[in-house]
Amino acid sequence: MSQTDIISNMPRILVVDDSRIVRATVKKHLSTQFDIVEEADGEAGWSRLEADPEILVMMTDLSMPKLDGFGLLGRVRKSQDARIKHTPVIVISGEEDLEVKQQALERGANDFVTKSTDRAEMLARVSAAAKLARTARELRATEESQARTATTDVQTGLATEHMLHVEGDKAMAHAARYHGETTLVLFELDKFDEVTSELGEAAAGQLINLVAKLVAGKLRKEETLARLDGPCFAVMLYANFSGATIYAERLKETIAAAKVNFRGQSLRITASIALANSVQDGLADFDGMLALAQLRLARKRAGVVQPLAEGAAQPADMSVAEALALIAQGKEALVLPQLPRLLESLQPLLALASTPTA
Repeated sequence: MSQTDIISNMPRILVVDDSRIVRATVKKHLSTQFDIVEEADGEAGWSRLEADPEILVMMTDLSMPKLDGFGLLGRVRKSQDARIKHTPVIVISGEEDLEVKQQALERGANDFVTKSTDRAEMLARVSAAAKLARTARELRATEESQARTATTDVQTGLATEHMLHVEGDKAMAHAARYHGETTLVLFELDKFDEVTSELGEAAAGQLINLVAKLVAGKLRKEETLARLDGPCFAVMLYANFSGATIYAERLKETIAAAKVNFRGQSLRITASIALANSVQDGLADFDGMLALAQLRLARKRAGVVQPLAEGAAQPADMSVAEALALIAQGKEALVLPQLPRLLESLQPLLALASTPTA
């Protein structure tokens, strides 16, 4: 990026075309009102768009080396970065037929200019696109600001991440005051991007709502269920680690057992789960708890096999009732390491049982 790029206060336009003459013509038409940056092929244009958040509009040729305009359009519209995904794209066309232009529109082009378009028309089209981009960015910034302080997720009706922080701070303070424990359960639907790609965003949204309703119906009043980002949810439990582990196992089974049918197709849902516990992990604040749970969930997403909570392969201080619940679920393996301590705790009862009665 040149010094001119950095100090310019004019709206920035990216022009991607392998013809130096075309780039020069566009720059001549627009440079009085726009800061023009140039790239000579689609790959370079993509790299520039990714690296430069000041770019408001991209103008691109369709026939280029390395990556053509169709490929560049596809990357832009499939980007996970909202800034890039919603960048207006104006195609610099030659005398292509209507079919070619239709393909460009279908892949996300916003407008067209020809290589012979006069200065006044090009300025008008690019100005309109730049205004659209600026308005859209301001709207997204406002929505993001509101989301940071909102308490209810619009789609699901669950708590937002902001509300989760409020409730999480309360839970941590309560646990510290009464020498108790609190646990954060983080879970994410597996392969959600594949479901969205295959069935569409509408079906994916229905799936999110179904899971939200399914999990919310099994919570106690004092527990908080929040939707974080996309298919990721969090549950704040007033529970020790062993109780939360049992809850997490049941949650996993509940989601896996859900019957989901879409257009005659049966979908199988699974979820990855990670835990963080105030006592088990020695945590003093909710921010640290959430960060640790997110790290563990990210590792599971990457295929790293580990216990529900790292460093704690088995529940601490498992009660007899919890052990019996795990055995009923066929989870004897979780109980075996605790068996000596459990049997020791039962010694008074066993002794009482062996005492002869009068």
